[in-house]
Formats: sequence, C-alpha cells, structure tokens
Amino acid sequence: MFPRNPHPPSRFRVWRRLGLITLLTLAPVMAGQVSPASKTRLPVFTYVRAAQPTPKAKPGERRALTISTGQRELNLTLGQLQAMPAVRYTTHHPQLKRSFTYEGVTLRDLAARGGFLGRDLRVYAANGFASTIRAEDYMNWPIMLAYRADGAPIPILQKGPLTVVLPERPERFHAGEYSAAWVWFAERIAPAQ
Repeated sequence: MFPRNPHPPSRFRVWRRLGLITLLTLAPVMAGQVSPASKTRLPVFTYVRAAQPTPKAKPGERRALTISTGQRELNLTLGQLQAMPAVRYTTHHPQLKRSFTYEGVTLRDLAARGGFLGRDLRVYAANGFASTIRAEDYMNWPIMLAYRADGAPIPILQKGPLTVVLPERPERFHAGEYSAAWVWFAERIAPAQ
C-alpha cells in the first residue's frame, strides 16, 4: 500500500484547473468559430512550459495586456500572462538587426482565451500603432507575444515589455510585407473588424 500524500491538492484547485482547460479548449468550438474536426488538424506547437494556475492580480500590479472581444475586456498582468503555456525559440529581430531567444504566449492561445480563435486579430501598441495578423498565420505558426528575450524581461529599448515575435520559418515572415506584424510595446489584442 502506498502512503497518502500529506499535501493533496484541494478539490477546488483541481476542478478550477480542469474547468480552465476545458473552457480554453471548447470555447471556440461552442461559439461556432471552429469545428471540432478543424480543431484536430491544427499544428502542434512545442511548449516549454504548460499552463499554470492563473494567479490573482496583486494589489497595485499593472495591467500588461488587454484582450478585447467587443463585448468584454479581459485585463491580464504580466504574472497572469506568464502562467499561460509558453513557447520559446530563437529568431532574428529585423528592426534590432540581431537574434534573440524569445519566450512568450502564442497569439493562438491568446485568441482562444479571448474567444475569437480562428479570426484575424489586431494587435495594438502603446504608441498608437496597430497591425492585423491573419488567422491562417497565427493558427499554423507559433507567432508569440514575447515577454522575455534571452532569459530576461524585454526592456523598452528592445521593444518591450511585450512584443510580437515571428519564427524564422516560413521565410515570408521576414520579408517586407510582414514587418508591420512585429508590434512593439503591445498592450491590447482584439478580433479584426
């Protein structure tokens, strides 16, 4: 017989985690935005960290990102973003003219959290800039909203604290037509109208 775990997880924590996973998985399907058949055909992203329980915002903690759906707004702190599944890869930043190993949340996961998975989305920057990223790109490639570069928070001089990053492949992501997709100082995402 095995000894009992002296610190079993609370039932509330287990059910909350299962509920969040179910919600993130089924919300787009239930909203009619993605059929169950097309959901299974999405490419599998390689995550470096699975989702963690979403922490509550601490008193005085600043909002890092707003996900707008048109009907409601979801404000996330940096800690809440970092609790989402994370991807990491090295890519060349065209404006900074050097390569970084970025870590962050995929736009696909953020769109699922906002309930508009499969729709083109707009990323808005603190300086007033906005860019549209096509659903076919963020659904099939791990385009991320990065919060770390080379293992450290992204400073403002390197286009942080949140910046949209595109992987090395396909090569078209590093051509002139995609330069607007590298949104610096990102602060809000929403479905494109």
